[in-house]
Amino acid sequence: MFNERGEAMDEQEAADARAAAKGMVDSDEAPDFELTLFKNALHDAGENLRLSELKGQPVVVNFWFPSCPPCRAEMPDLEKVFQSHRGDGVEFVGVQLLGLDSAQDGQDFITEVGVSFAVGADEDSSIVRAYEIISFPSTFFIDRHLRIVRVWSGPLNEKTLEELVQEILP
Repeated sequence: MFNERGEAMDEQEAADARAAAKGMVDSDEAPDFELTLFKNALHDAGENLRLSELKGQPVVVNFWFPSCPPCRAEMPDLEKVFQSHRGDGVEFVGVQLLGLDSAQDGQDFITEVGVSFAVGADEDSSIVRAYEIISFPSTFFIDRHLRIVRVWSGPLNEKTLEELVQEILP
């Protein structure tokens, strides 16, 4: 796991991050946000997405940045699980931390990997702050009522991601 400065976390820091993430679950309402999206197969550059407009659909929100090795490693699995649940109405949203990488770096990376779910850069870090992100990657599983059901700190593989998505399906 990596912190917001892009530094690898030691085991204690990672354990602290996981414990902090567990505090924001069990029916906490997900903080609303607006994100300006990158261009990909399903979205136009500059399109805006507001979490509150997704009420009624389960949502997976992933916090990442391009130079984070575990973030890069999990992105293809996020795309696979997104594709397998498109018909179920599950939305995936990628929120890129800026600082170590530019928005253009993020756009280049999602183009290279072929990510088609909604992804954009957190231009002022307001979303990262609202979700109290202290390690990357971090993923929030939000039910159709926009309540946080689960938070995962650290990289996800396809199998684990699939199991966690099942928890938010109606």
